[in-house]
Amino acid sequence: MTNEIIYVDENSEIPLFGVDFLGIIDRGTNVIEIKPLTLCNLKCKYCFVSAGDYDTNFTVDPNYLVKKIKEVVNIKGNYKIEIHFAPYGEILLYPNLFNLIREIWKIKGIEIISLQTNGLLLNEEIISQLEEVKITRINISLNSLRSEKANYLCNNMNYDLDTLLKNISRLLNTTIDVLIAPVWFPGENDEDIEDIIRFIKDLRKKGYSEKKIQIGIQKYLIYKTGRKLKKIRPKSWGYFYDQLSFLEKKYNIKLKLGPFDFGIHKRKTAAFLKVRKNDLLRLKVISKGRWKKEYIGKINTNFGIKVLLNKPIIQSEKFIGKDIKAKIIKANYKDNILTASFSI
Repeated sequence: MTNEIIYVDENSEIPLFGVDFLGIIDRGTNVIEIKPLTLCNLKCKYCFVSAGDYDTNFTVDPNYLVKKIKEVVNIKGNYKIEIHFAPYGEILLYPNLFNLIREIWKIKGIEIISLQTNGLLLNEEIISQLEEVKITRINISLNSLRSEKANYLCNNMNYDLDTLLKNISRLLNTTIDVLIAPVWFPGENDEDIEDIIRFIKDLRKKGYSEKKIQIGIQKYLIYKTGRKLKKIRPKSWGYFYDQLSFLEKKYNIKLKLGPFDFGIHKRKTAAFLKVRKNDLLRLKVISKGRWKKEYIGKINTNFGIKVLLNKPIIQSEKFIGKDIKAKIIKANYKDNILTASFSI
């Protein structure tokens, strides 16, 4: 982990919408995705965002988040809202997590608060605190029940699988629901996926309900900025779902989960910026990004944008504060994530 951490609050002028790795992601549903930090305790070989390796990390002020979450909820409607913590990092490293959750519960209309974690930082005390602040569901990344394979995939020879499994057992005896979320790497952990399915089935035989312990198998995806497993290539979505259908029949268990299973439905988008790919956009460079070639631009009070340079600036501070005209190279209308490029 880097020693440099940028603290994002209102005084920083860094907006909380528009940047994929920071703040709030609104995908036009009743689920509001929160990314309050970029720090991670692992450097998994398959991580699609290369977490744990950033030149610069970020952490967001909880009061700033609460203020913006309130604005989003008021626009979407104060009913059946889920807050989901899904950072480009490990949420249990966020120092203000428990106080932030307490404040979020005070917002009218919040019915679910969930989070995703690799689970390695869980212990009896943290689980007790998570139950105290009434976390609804925890999604745990677990790709194998074999220590050697788990170590390899997470690039960590100290991956404590036994302790993680004990803590999953602890969670099952709280008010918190658990979803085990393995990534399927074709040809690498095929048997491990079936081990995890049997693990879930055994827990249900012991009396834990389908709601209490779920499994959500994820498709392996490759991104330009992510890490990639050698010699492993993702399969098509069609092949992926065919495999899930096969395993559903083999084990008599539901594996194809969709929005309906989590009560997700369409809802008004709270913040929207009408820009298109290849548009030229005037913005102010407000901060460094995670990498030497990455910056954060400010379009307006609500919207930021990731700015990629064609080459890194040695003295990056000289670029910060400049007003530039950058070209939009990504305008994802589904989740309002924006990226621009700038040549120097």
